[in-house]
Amino acid sequence: MADAAVGRLVAGVDLGGTKILACVVDAEHRIIGRSKHPTPAKEGAKAILDTIVKALHEACESAGAKLGDLGAIGIGSPGPLDPHRGVIMFSANLNVRDFALGPDLSAATGLPVILRNDVRVGGYGEYRLGAGRGHQNMIAVFVGTGIGGCMVSQGKVVEGLTGNAGEIGHVIVKAGGPLCGCGARGCLESVSSRTAIARRIGKKVRKGHDSVLGEKLQGKNHKLKSKELAAAVESADPIALREVHRAAHYLGLAMGSMINLFGPDIIIVGGGVTEALGDAWIELIRAGARRQALTDPEGKVLIEAAALGDDAGVQGAALMAREKFVSS
Repeated sequence: MADAAVGRLVAGVDLGGTKILACVVDAEHRIIGRSKHPTPAKEGAKAILDTIVKALHEACESAGAKLGDLGAIGIGSPGPLDPHRGVIMFSANLNVRDFALGPDLSAATGLPVILRNDVRVGGYGEYRLGAGRGHQNMIAVFVGTGIGGCMVSQGKVVEGLTGNAGEIGHVIVKAGGPLCGCGARGCLESVSSRTAIARRIGKKVRKGHDSVLGEKLQGKNHKLKSKELAAAVESADPIALREVHRAAHYLGLAMGSMINLFGPDIIIVGGGVTEALGDAWIELIRAGARRQALTDPEGKVLIEAAALGDDAGVQGAALMAREKFVSS
């Protein structure tokens, strides 16, 4: 590549429990190369690192570049993390503990690396390049297998003392409610995630209630794709409708409470469930939040769908890397 372009390119990596997505992003924030691989979570830290490096090389190749043309790498990863040291402290989905991914990837590539929570980088991508553009104070909530969140205050991601602030999915919305994966009871994630919706539909099915999802959820693994849930809602399946409304009710409670506490300009709702269920889902959450938001009687706080889809994570990670290491 031309010398003028060297350092202007950055890479974003979205590290998940099932897939690794690596993208090369230019100075205008356009994705010009990408590569995706299954995450070798069962094989541990070294296999994950090797796969990320491979994906980065392939993304560069598809962009007509080389790894050395990059100015920096940003990674979004499940946590909890020590973002200051670039360490994944623990992740059940990735089968790692005390994994120094940032330093290890930097050593493997010769490039500076920033590691941040996957939902935080996705939220930052939406804030700067997606539905949050033009706003200074934002809350983003992503609803999928679990629920994650990101808060932006006066243009800065709120990370808190430990770098792990913003876990909206673990705000208690139902005291003594269902057991959450974190060990607490009644977290937003335990009542409004796709996992929670599937669990409750499955419970109804096993009690003899009819549902188009009955065969899918007869067992106890409760594996349900967002598109399958959306199809059940589209067919007016009464059990699916009831549980989707219930999940949206608790999301509305949480978002209304966040409005009362934080007073953002906008709340962005994303994730696989949101993409599948669409505007009707957003409207249910919006209505619930309005009822709870005592500090916003005129409904000035916007509640909108995310705009970047699956690319929010890589865009946000690349942007954080650019701002930390490349841009003056």
